[in-house]
Amino acid sequence: MTASGFMKSSAPTAPAENGHGFSLIEILAVITVIAILAGLLLPAIGKAKAKASQIRCLGNFRQLQVCWIMYVDDHGDRLPPNATIQGSSRDGWIATDQTWVAGNAWTDTTTTNIERGVLFPYNQSVQIYKCPSDRSTVRDLGLIARTRSVSMNNYLNDDPDPADVNCWHRYSDIRDPSPSHVAVFVDEHQGSIENARFLIRQPGMWDWGDHPATRHNHGCVLSFADGRCEAWHWLEPTTLAADTMSGWVQGLPGIVGRDRDLKRVQACVPTVPIR
Repeated sequence: MTASGFMKSSAPTAPAENGHGFSLIEILAVITVIAILAGLLLPAIGKAKAKASQIRCLGNFRQLQVCWIMYVDDHGDRLPPNATIQGSSRDGWIATDQTWVAGNAWTDTTTTNIERGVLFPYNQSVQIYKCPSDRSTVRDLGLIARTRSVSMNNYLNDDPDPADVNCWHRYSDIRDPSPSHVAVFVDEHQGSIENARFLIRQPGMWDWGDHPATRHNHGCVLSFADGRCEAWHWLEPTTLAADTMSGWVQGLPGIVGRDRDLKRVQACVPTVPIR
């Protein structure tokens, strides 16, 4: 009791704080767990992106192959022309104006030459002429993205003169090998591409003419004369050596007598003369 007759009451006190901050060890443990998870997830994400890019590339090739087949149907069995003007340097090899695609993929700064090609009226999308994983630029200057990464097997009407016996001129000519084994469109290496054709050496020649791309899990996409498309994985280190080279990639040597990649590609071409 106080002098005034009332009992003194004490004010309630706030409960004591029981929480505390993270210790340095706890923070390091969390960072370690995050790093481990990132290390596990990032490769999977990268593979998923690469697979998605390959699927898009296959879709592009399917659309181009449909254009090729429609052209054959509309032109009495004749194959789209695949002619080129020969040059002494990379910018001198140019597809002619009457070809499935015109110009030179290394030098073209616009899609004009794609639009001038004889296949463009069948599908007026310039995007289907380029692999979505291709990051190359015009003249390798790093300024303007290239517009095309696709070329066509040189044995498919490379010389539109019917008297030429070194290439097929009509679809009905494709008998040995059969259409299911003849590659039409090939995703070409960014260091190799220029004109419209993809030069394949004859069986028994152990070097590459033009070089295939390696963008999709060390492989590339191809379409075939029967309409299907495939993604091929390259097996030989000599094929992948193109990725370490600068400048114009042409005529790289394979493994004499046993190059699995060259054998597979050369199985897509005839033994000349064709007839």
